[in-house]
Amino acid sequence: MLDICLRCSDRECESTKIDTFDFCRHGVAFYNTGSSIKKKEESITLRHISHNLRHELNKVLQTIISEASKIDGSVSAKRIDPENPASKIVGATIIIDQFIEMISGVNEFHPSSQYSKNLDKKVLLRPILEKYLTVYSLILNTRRSKDISFDLRVSSKTHLTFSSNIAEYIISILIDNIWKYSVDNSVATIEESFSDEGDLTLSFKNLSLPIDSPSSIFEKGFQTKKESEGFGYGLYWANILVEHYNTLSKRSSEILSIEHEQKVINESLAEQVFVIRNLRA
Repeated sequence: MLDICLRCSDRECESTKIDTFDFCRHGVAFYNTGSSIKKKEESITLRHISHNLRHELNKVLQTIISEASKIDGSVSAKRIDPENPASKIVGATIIIDQFIEMISGVNEFHPSSQYSKNLDKKVLLRPILEKYLTVYSLILNTRRSKDISFDLRVSSKTHLTFSSNIAEYIISILIDNIWKYSVDNSVATIEESFSDEGDLTLSFKNLSLPIDSPSSIFEKGFQTKKESEGFGYGLYWANILVEHYNTLSKRSSEILSIEHEQKVINESLAEQVFVIRNLRA
């Protein structure tokens, strides 16, 4: 009989191949012997390490932001100015913080975590979008897109009213993807619409090279470029966050979802469309 992990009820580990060593979605290392699931590093799990890593580094990041504010008292983590050196320092700390959360496998957002305590924090959507559009433009290397323009069709009055922290992280992943894969000097569009029930739909459209297997885009480790940086976990983790959001919302209908569609224009160009449906607005 397989050992039951006390950390979740999913038990995905039980369906893995025999003689497999892996990490589950909650960051617990395990080995499937065929007759039992043996947890590895039980006393210090990946989740525990990443949580403490973020806790300790957060102090350093707060110091950086504090010192940057002494250089320029107008800097803010909510709005990044790429022309302001102090503001760019703050933007860099946001990127580091995002990457640390990615190391944790988005476990900080699990329904059992502290993030589930403030579900009804109401925040404006447009400043979130503007922040990440700028933050990810600060990453400059030869593998990222250059000179992307954004057509932002979102009202300045639109709010996120439920689990906005999870929604923000999903949005940041999709914006990062635009900066990673768009065709240079192209225009990306982010547009809002509303259902009859008042829920928010956000669509993200950008131009890129055609993807060979778009049906696999949400799978763990999927990358459209062999030379891509990172782990290829962003969209996979976005789907896990969707599950967390829906678990917290306790809705049986109008649940949050992410969809992707590729519209091939020619052999070297395609429009990528990601749609987040049923955000609470």
